[in-house]
Amino acid sequence: MRIADSLSRRSLYAGLIIGLLLATGSLLAAREEQRTTTKPVCVDDNGGITLPAGFCATVFADNIGHARHLVVAPNGVVYVNTWSGRYYGNDTPPAGGFLVALQDTKGEGRADVKVRFGESVQTGSAGGTGITLYRGALFAEVDDRIMRYALPTTGIVPTEAPTVIVSGLPLTGDHPMHPFAIDARGALYVNSGSATNACQMQNRMPNSPGHQPCTELETRAGIWRYEAERTGQRFSPAERFVTGLRNAGGVAIDSTGVGIYATQHGRDQLQRRDDQ
Repeated sequence: MRIADSLSRRSLYAGLIIGLLLATGSLLAAREEQRTTTKPVCVDDNGGITLPAGFCATVFADNIGHARHLVVAPNGVVYVNTWSGRYYGNDTPPAGGFLVALQDTKGEGRADVKVRFGESVQTGSAGGTGITLYRGALFAEVDDRIMRYALPTTGIVPTEAPTVIVSGLPLTGDHPMHPFAIDARGALYVNSGSATNACQMQNRMPNSPGHQPCTELETRAGIWRYEAERTGQRFSPAERFVTGLRNAGGVAIDSTGVGIYATQHGRDQLQRRDDQ
């Protein structure tokens, strides 16, 4: 009886293994068939850039101005913050607002819907850099402010007037941009780039000594902390969270929702010159 039971169990296990192999083979075959029948969305030249094997690209949107930061909503809409003004030689950006909503409604890897909104050159704005999503709202840097736009229930462009979360952000000097991020607890971390290259007595001049102490650190070259759901906050030295980051061009929150990462631009003019 025990030998028979053992043989029965072996037959059962063998049948299960064969069944799993057949099922796996069928699944792989189906996936392979799907790969060969899915319409490719990338172009032969990868939109003009060079990529390693296994990667491809297409130009999702073009001619939207100086795109700074972007964020993708759960419904696939891409929101971009663009910038102009004196930082780009007072050029003439595309007509309309500096914020842009992009949508690919055909699944071809290209935005066939492009809508500009928000402040514009006509309203005296120069745009911004930082942008993110938090609790059903779009947060964007607009000149010296962080604004909150309620996302619409229909359509892709906010229809309600935005509210001011933080105002009075520094716009003078070398780095008037304000990338930011919001953590899971609602803390808003805003970059304030340095006003100079390296806090020198004479900015960007060879052999010019640095200020001791560097008083611009009170309001520049660091990250400030605010509350994402509190309106009417004003920039001041009191909210400084981190100091000594010359210009944090990117601020992000990790997968835990509370860890903060920043990428900062180091000082300029460190290259060797032949005439020195």
